Amino acid sequence: MGHLQSRRLHMSDSPTDEPAVNAEALAGALRALGMLYGASQPLAEIIAGAKTEAEAIRIYIERERPHLLASYDLETLVKMVQDAREAKTDAKHGVEQFSPSDKPPAKRRS
Repeated sequence: MGHLQSRRLHMSDSPTDEPAVNAEALAGALRALGMLYGASQPLAEIIAGAKTEAEAIRIYIERERPHLLASYDLETLVKMVQDAREAKTDAKHGVEQFSPSDKPPAKRRS
């Protein structure tokens, strides 16, 4: 039996299983930093399968905010999000500024 099939047999899909990452707490931290708006799908779906919070943050940034990597080191961004989650406060200044009236960026033509 292949590794993936074997692994699937040992995984449980029961609703009582706790996810490895608290998506709600992570969403609050990302929101506080202005990084949650405009995601392509719900956060829980984006980070599904992440085994740690740091891994979930990396997945989110790499998929949803790759442009930040031009200015910030990935591990610095992970630490910023973790710090925001631990502070449990709404940041006044985020990594990205957003106003509800902002429109999503136009798609670039190749």
